[in-house]
Amino acid sequence: MGKSQYKKKTQGWRHNPLRVPDAHLGGGKGEGKADPNKEKQMLPILNKLKSPEYADRTWACAAICNLIQNDAATRRLFQGRNVVGELIERLSDSVDEVLVEASGALRNLAIDGGHELCGEMANKGIMSHLTVLISKITNTIDSLATAPQGVKPTDAEFQARKHLLSLAENVISLLWSLAEANPKTLQAVNAVGCEGLLIKVLAGRESLGLGVSLAASQALYSLTQDNPPFRKAIVNYPNALETIISMIEEDHTPVESSYAAQSRNGKGKSKEINGTAQEEFPDGRALLRRLLVSGVIRNCVLAGSRTDERVNITGLTSGTILPLINGLLDINLINVVDKVLGLAQQVPKEGTANLGKDLKTDHRSAAELSLERSERSLTTVVIASEVLTDICAGLEDEEDVPLNPAEAIAQDEEIDEDEDMDEILADEDLIERGRDPLLEVEEPILSPTVNPGATLSHLLRTLQLPSRLTALSQLTALSFPPTNNQPSPHPPTTSVLSVLHLRVLEALNNLLLTTAASLPSGGESAEISGTVPVQQLWAGMFAIISAIGSEPDALNMKGQEMRVEVLEMALGCIWGTVKVAPNVLDIQNDHIQTLIDSTRVLRSDVAKSRVIEALSALAARQNVSVEQNQVIGTWLLQLLTASSTLTPDILISVLNAIIDVYADETRPYDKPVFVAGGFLESLSGIVAKVRAEIKRIDKRKNRQLRTQGEEAYENLVAFIKYRRSLRQ
Repeated sequence: MGKSQYKKKTQGWRHNPLRVPDAHLGGGKGEGKADPNKEKQMLPILNKLKSPEYADRTWACAAICNLIQNDAATRRLFQGRNVVGELIERLSDSVDEVLVEASGALRNLAIDGGHELCGEMANKGIMSHLTVLISKITNTIDSLATAPQGVKPTDAEFQARKHLLSLAENVISLLWSLAEANPKTLQAVNAVGCEGLLIKVLAGRESLGLGVSLAASQALYSLTQDNPPFRKAIVNYPNALETIISMIEEDHTPVESSYAAQSRNGKGKSKEINGTAQEEFPDGRALLRRLLVSGVIRNCVLAGSRTDERVNITGLTSGTILPLINGLLDINLINVVDKVLGLAQQVPKEGTANLGKDLKTDHRSAAELSLERSERSLTTVVIASEVLTDICAGLEDEEDVPLNPAEAIAQDEEIDEDEDMDEILADEDLIERGRDPLLEVEEPILSPTVNPGATLSHLLRTLQLPSRLTALSQLTALSFPPTNNQPSPHPPTTSVLSVLHLRVLEALNNLLLTTAASLPSGGESAEISGTVPVQQLWAGMFAIISAIGSEPDALNMKGQEMRVEVLEMALGCIWGTVKVAPNVLDIQNDHIQTLIDSTRVLRSDVAKSRVIEALSALAARQNVSVEQNQVIGTWLLQLLTASSTLTPDILISVLNAIIDVYADETRPYDKPVFVAGGFLESLSGIVAKVRAEIKRIDKRKNRQLRTQGEEAYENLVAFIKYRRSLRQ
């Protein structure tokens, strides 16, 4: 249970730069209380979507964007009037401006409305329209690529090119959002064959611009995660990997400098906000694009595979990708939050939407532009952490290979016969039938395979990742939405910070698991202990646990789900820290009780199992006090003997924990805790109960868990017989 790694991400928690969860928003927007002024404006806008005048249709699409931005209630109001279907219909409009605005409105709806709206779009036939637009955009890109160089385009050609870039960015962003919505929409995106468009955009990035190539990079990164058909399409597409590698190896700073210069030239001089130049928040899109394609190549190419023969993913990672990530890990989140809080106060207050004929949905104040750049810098660290999580995942988990039908039937019949005989046996009969521990032949313990990609020494000693990731994981004033039903001072920053903490902890979790797996079979290594600041990690994780635990009611509130996610991952890092060097940790009694209490709020059996395994390791460490061992051991025994039924995962974890802690009768805590506490008698009285719970695991649906359960039951019986033999 404890060695679960996080190579892939839960896509539902990926921070979209424009997507703020409804529950983070205030003013009743998340609860469905629409602004009456916007409600009055809705019908006239919808009527103009079908106007014979293209200017009216264009205006209506832009107005919808303006009204629904970060406003769940108004968005649902429009949904009730079939705004999604009306906008999809406009994707077949004959006027380019309408196409651009309609696709932009749909893009914002998909981003702002999330999975629910993406599913509605798919149901209302958006994919057939996107297929036509993909073909149109691809053909136009091909024609631009073959156009004579040095010939100045006409005004009409320039306008057509401008429309192409906007349309391409909108369509690609829609594909990105649809791919993340659900398995059905992901399959639909796979079926349209958009890999050619995305690669051509990346190949033509210099002429097509940063906006559309960034959208293509984001779409590729999303589509290549947990999606073998699309990964195969990318690997097989001509020059796709070469294009991606060239982007990874291409320095992003000249592009960033060019855009900064353009901004200064356009404005005369850089704007200042309270004396702070906007350049303090760099554009950051070129850097983000480079990180995204770094993630794409690692998603597509497995080290040692045939494809890797022409990529050398290990060399690319150590020589380029890891140094790029390394430069992003020292961002000071406290300073960022302070700046965001100051800028948020300067953002114009929301009022009645301006829906005049000169409507421009992208008009933003200087403070809003700076906030967007700050958010993008945090998003870049999120992507860097996701790529790092994969790099740190050094354990190759053994796959559960299914039996062939004949073996499965034979195994099922054998177990069924045993179970029929067990039905009528009581605790003592089952113990008598158990294997004799003295005659037990020890089977070799198979150590997990450690992937030698980026060397562990480099990650631990040179880059000092444990301490730097711990610093990034520490919570700030904006890390979670407030618990008083008020919105965050800047919801987008809160949204991205929550995900950033989670991703950083996932990377740290993987690094600790890989480190623990590399230890010699005898236990901790002095060399490893010296490179991993375990006490600093321990203190950092408990700071997170204490901060989240200080508002226990929030863990059950809607919109506060990330608190539990971060808590579970912090506890996973506690497990990893204990496994690396338990004997050098300074463990206080309140730490033990905090870990025990945390199991009551955790929702995942995997997370609970990690806590149980961590506590068992603490109970058996060399310098454990009798008091601490008694607290942990008594709690574990109470879990087993309580009237409430444990889930199979937790039952197996508790059984293994008790046996591991009390397997050595010579330990100082054995007599005052195990013997004096009557542990053996209690364990002897639950054998039949344990056997019945293990038998409830469906061996046809979950063969691996059933096997683990059978082993835990057999070990329990053997353990009881062994401890009884010591009394003779």
